[in-house]
Amino acid sequence: MVDSVLTNLLLNFLFIVVGLLLLGLYSDFTRKAPTKGMIILFSTITILLCVVFSNKLTNGVYLDLRMIPFFLGSLYFGPVVSFVLMVVIIAVRYLILGSEFIHLVMLNYFIAYLILAAFSKRFLQAKNKVKMIFMIVVCCSMTIFNLVFGIIYHTEIPLDEYVYLVFIPLTAVVISVMMAEMIRKLMMMKKMLNQREKLQVVSRLAASISHEIRNPLTTSKGYLQLMREENNEEMQREFVDLSLSGIDQATTVIEEYLTFTRSSPDNKERIDVKDTILEMIETVKPLAQHVQFRYQLMDGIYVDGHSLSFRKCVGNIIRNAIESMPQGGELTVTMVVNENLAIAISDSGWGMTKEQIERFGEPFFSTKDEGTGLGIMAANIIVHSMKGNIRVESELNKGTTVYIEFHSSTLNST
Repeated sequence: MVDSVLTNLLLNFLFIVVGLLLLGLYSDFTRKAPTKGMIILFSTITILLCVVFSNKLTNGVYLDLRMIPFFLGSLYFGPVVSFVLMVVIIAVRYLILGSEFIHLVMLNYFIAYLILAAFSKRFLQAKNKVKMIFMIVVCCSMTIFNLVFGIIYHTEIPLDEYVYLVFIPLTAVVISVMMAEMIRKLMMMKKMLNQREKLQVVSRLAASISHEIRNPLTTSKGYLQLMREENNEEMQREFVDLSLSGIDQATTVIEEYLTFTRSSPDNKERIDVKDTILEMIETVKPLAQHVQFRYQLMDGIYVDGHSLSFRKCVGNIIRNAIESMPQGGELTVTMVVNENLAIAISDSGWGMTKEQIERFGEPFFSTKDEGTGLGIMAANIIVHSMKGNIRVESELNKGTTVYIEFHSSTLNST
């Protein structure tokens, strides 16, 4: 008898622990708090398993831990969940264990429901010691209620079995609350860490953009002030050109920043990949007089996306490749179509270390002294919004190859 009782109680406790861990894993993977519906579902399954593996001490008296999921769901998720779980417990007790003493079960859990519903809001704000004391008091109250009515109805329960009725549920309640609090605190800490990381990213992004915009605007302001004092028309035109160049530089930074606000293309278009690449190569050629361009491109390959964004993406990667070859070199662009499309943009520049490859595409990371990393990150976001992927292969002092890959579902071919 003793072994059977302990085995079933341990099984009950295992069901409760597994339920808590599954809820914790759900929150970890989805980054969302469990809904009331999910809590009711998990608690109902746990209550059902606890009742199925309960021990009959005497006629109408059963020992299990069904009250624990009822307590946890009630106190952490409010009166609605508490009421539903109360009905579930009464229904399961009646359907599986019979109608004997069912009126006492209903009275016991209804009183507990009223107490838990009244204190659920305060419970969440209370300290751990207060929570433990409250749970112990409620658990002991329900147990004493059962024992008193057991004596009134002359149920024959041996003295040693009173230990199971009192101390084992009490111990299980304390451990379960400790686990629930630990999972809750871990969820809150993770949420706070995510918020801090987001705030840090926003702060660094704002600081970087502010720096990148302020410099050309300050320069433009200086040239405009000089132009006001300059009488030579030729010098005035030169100052105007320099001022406009600074404004264009600031506009470029703003446009790259706006890329981060677009999670997906506004209007999808049918983009000719070859024409887009050739257009960008012709655009950057004047900036790369010492770079030789080689390309092997395929006709009739199209992708769905936003044309301007895709051109910006290809342009950013090509410019990055050119800037890695300040003394000149070779830039190669190739297209390969199997099931998917792979666009490979290779340079013979200074390359990257393993650590730099791992950080490729991160905001504010750049191998250039004056780079912000926003251009490559913008390219990364654009490709991902088109359901594609960017990966990089590089070797220090031997060059870098950036692969833009699109799945077959996004391709169109003639």
